[in-house]
Amino acid sequence: MLTDRIPRTAAQARSDIRTYKGIGASPGIAIGRAVIVEKRTAAVYRVPIRDEDVAGEVTRFLESLENTRTELHELKQKVSRSMGEEFASIFEAHAMIVSDPSFADKVIQKIESEQVNAEWALSEVQEEYEARFQSFEDEYLRERMADVKDVAERVLTHLSGIAHHDLSEITHDVIIVAEDLTPSDAIHFNRRPIVGFTTESGGRTSHTSIIAKSLFMPAVIGVPKLTRIVDNDELLIVDGYEGTVIVSPTPAMVSEYRNRVSLHEEAEKTLLENRLLKAVTKDNRQISLQANIELTEELDDAAKYGAEGIGLYRSEFLYISKSPDLPNEDEHVAVYRQLVESTAPGGCVIRTFDLGGKKLAREVMGSKEDNPVLGLRALRLCMKHRDMFKTQLRALLRASAFGPMKIMFPLVSGVQELRQVKALLREIKAELDAEGVAYNTNVPIGIMIEVPSAAVIADMLATEADFFAIGTNDLIQYSLAIDRSNENVSYLYEPLHPALLRLIKTVIDAGKRAGIPVSMCGEMAADPIYAIVLIGLGLEIFSMNPSNIPVIKNVIRSVRYRDCRRIAEVALQKKTAQEIEEFVIESVAMRFPEGLVQKNP
Repeated sequence: MLTDRIPRTAAQARSDIRTYKGIGASPGIAIGRAVIVEKRTAAVYRVPIRDEDVAGEVTRFLESLENTRTELHELKQKVSRSMGEEFASIFEAHAMIVSDPSFADKVIQKIESEQVNAEWALSEVQEEYEARFQSFEDEYLRERMADVKDVAERVLTHLSGIAHHDLSEITHDVIIVAEDLTPSDAIHFNRRPIVGFTTESGGRTSHTSIIAKSLFMPAVIGVPKLTRIVDNDELLIVDGYEGTVIVSPTPAMVSEYRNRVSLHEEAEKTLLENRLLKAVTKDNRQISLQANIELTEELDDAAKYGAEGIGLYRSEFLYISKSPDLPNEDEHVAVYRQLVESTAPGGCVIRTFDLGGKKLAREVMGSKEDNPVLGLRALRLCMKHRDMFKTQLRALLRASAFGPMKIMFPLVSGVQELRQVKALLREIKAELDAEGVAYNTNVPIGIMIEVPSAAVIADMLATEADFFAIGTNDLIQYSLAIDRSNENVSYLYEPLHPALLRLIKTVIDAGKRAGIPVSMCGEMAADPIYAIVLIGLGLEIFSMNPSNIPVIKNVIRSVRYRDCRRIAEVALQKKTAQEIEEFVIESVAMRFPEGLVQKNP
């Protein structure tokens, strides 16, 4: 249950100004009094049970499961009415976990085989699921662990008979401060009385963060020890743009941030007005802005922010949503058909399975990867597990009959790999022909350029592929030999490193010579400063998180291509990333409108 701490007295309350840094999970600025909430669940003990009590314990668990399923159904209906199907689907996903036979069977198996109480068996299964999700390298997939935890806690609540209370019971204007919040907690937020939240844990792509964004609820997450360094009723400023939390600000600071709120509201209104405008420079250079998505529910966001199609659909979520099982062919087709039909005539690029090593269920891998980043992952893993891969490729081809789409293969390191996968595609096409199944015989085939070897031989690969997509997240990591999640070397993660810019230019030039389109779908594409350089290097297709599109479109419509080209030419001669960044910022300040380089007012 969620409970408020007892506030300190005025004499006890702190008055010193403190600023803490976290991650801006949902943009916006909130100013309000802190309410610290804590979750308390019943202690779970291992209780041995007799043979004759096992059946009754299983029944008790199944009844709690059914009560949870009913509760989630009611919550889904409520959210559907108030927020729409997109966010109701989050709780539909939770209901799927409850209804998943493998989830229930694992708990029942533990009750029966170990002769233990249902609470203990449930907690053990929850820990196993959390360990699996925690091992994923992909941040988005790793954060799905919160969904499993939310479901398990609901079932445990019914098992234990704990009285449940939620944040909607709070009646005064507050900023919620918590160790963590589940999607179920967040869904009860209203614009008032709760104006923002900040937590010690969580991630940008968690469902809690997604809901906060949908409610325009400013949020900062990942602030260490937050609940121990903030007191109830202290005045807080939560800056979701910068990822900062200010405790006990002065009246002058509060006034300054209120002015910033007004500036942000005006800026966002202006940016959204460009939704239907073309992304074209002042000297008529046309740029295409597309969206990166993981879920079909994000298609509405892509349209809202003016995306010209889907430049990257990450198919991994479909796999992990079915884990430990694999999605069947019809399940693949249903998702891809929805994508294809919803994005016509702009079309969509669907990337094949791009996980590996620790990210793929042990049932499929059959072995442990000591170094999955350099091991069996992405395309190389798929080519090893061809039955799994053929299921996806057959589904992709079948879905191509319903509208424009492109198939993209990740982590291609050379021509031989691409030829092998194209040969596999030809085999599958022959099978579909024999079965009389319709598909687009000329569906475009492209590759991700995200390892240095592929960038260096881009001219060779361009004769074998129909399009390129530069994945800067991995290209930077592999080129500079750094793990960006390793805090000891993360400072070396430099998108403007001279070597990286030269690799990007090599790929763009190779694509132009071969007459094939080149896009960029890494995080670098969504940064205004980097966009100036990328335009100058000749990049014409950017793909990014939908919410970043208006900002980048505003940059594009404010600059001249010839100026960007001159900036890029000089940048390529600089020797360090710092020199390049300083030069670009100085050049932008001199040539372009004031404030262009600022992501936020």
